[in-house]
Amino acid sequence: MGERVRPLDVTLALRAAQARSGRGLTEEQAQRIALILLRLAKVPAVAITDSVRILAYVGRGCPHMHAGQPVQTRATRQVLRTGEVAAIERKADLQCPVTGCPCAIEAAVIAPLKLQGEVIGTVKLYDVLPGPMPDYVRRLAVGISELLSLQVEVQEQEHQLELLAQARLEALQAQIRPHFLFNALNTVIATSRVDPDLARELLQELAGFLRHTISYRGDRTTVADEVAFVEQYLKIEQARFGSRIAVRLAISAQVLRADLPVLSLQPLVENSIVHGLAPKEGRGHLTVAARQRGGHLQLAVVDDGVGMPYDRLRRLYSQDVSSMGLGIANIAGRLEALYGSQARLRLRSREGRGTAVFLELPLRMQEAGA
Repeated sequence: MGERVRPLDVTLALRAAQARSGRGLTEEQAQRIALILLRLAKVPAVAITDSVRILAYVGRGCPHMHAGQPVQTRATRQVLRTGEVAAIERKADLQCPVTGCPCAIEAAVIAPLKLQGEVIGTVKLYDVLPGPMPDYVRRLAVGISELLSLQVEVQEQEHQLELLAQARLEALQAQIRPHFLFNALNTVIATSRVDPDLARELLQELAGFLRHTISYRGDRTTVADEVAFVEQYLKIEQARFGSRIAVRLAISAQVLRADLPVLSLQPLVENSIVHGLAPKEGRGHLTVAARQRGGHLQLAVVDDGVGMPYDRLRRLYSQDVSSMGLGIANIAGRLEALYGSQARLRLRSREGRGTAVFLELPLRMQEAGA
């Protein structure tokens, strides 16, 4: 194919398309995603469509399958109409309208893309051999279509949030997805070949993680909900890193209903894993803690990863807060906007010893059921 596959950039590749219907994916976005899926799923060909036309086709060629062409096969139109996954085991069942088509495709799994319950497209994984495709391919097709559907919904809701001037929260939500999703899909695909049940659990966790990012209309949550979100993230990362990362959650029951800005902990946990523990040789440890002290809620994310040198840490404090990175800057900025001088964010790090981030804010309890 000749085109170098870049890392999955969800912020760009899945931004809601300003296409004819204003929903779904553009051809450019679909092409990027199809190339990634071709590499990850290791199938001969991949196609993505919207509700009426082909957005991308990559892999073993078909002279009639090109971006911009109408949806070709009756099998695809059936999935668009019913919203149900189709497993095609022989070429005749694809019901291609081209008599004597020289295409090598013999089998396929076709999964629907949905937005708010409406079918807006399909994801198709192809094989050049007749017969049923492996179970893991079907699971991947279904899982990937569900994740892409969630991401399209995320992007549509984020577009609406922009109209409500929640740019800081949006930027933070956008930050947590791109490379994490790429790595998570790699983990799921690798796991599906050896442990299908675990792969299914990881897909469920990943779907829940992504759904969480669009479930709030405001910017407030509770410690209990934020910790549950962190746990979903950690389950996926621990499947990726295995015994290399040991996690300890020290969450006081007294603060489970404490009020907290959305995405206060998860970006800090992600920073610890990506920048602290992943580069470390050998096993690393991560602690996430929450407790009450007087009239304050205290949170901590502590790792024994690679840390950072003193001069870099000093620059973080001497320069504008934006130099601390998008996640830290967003959290610090939101704490200041919400609590003023009543909230503090402290960062400590030693090269080769690890990093600790401490948050302190006024303790405010949400009513049960709120």
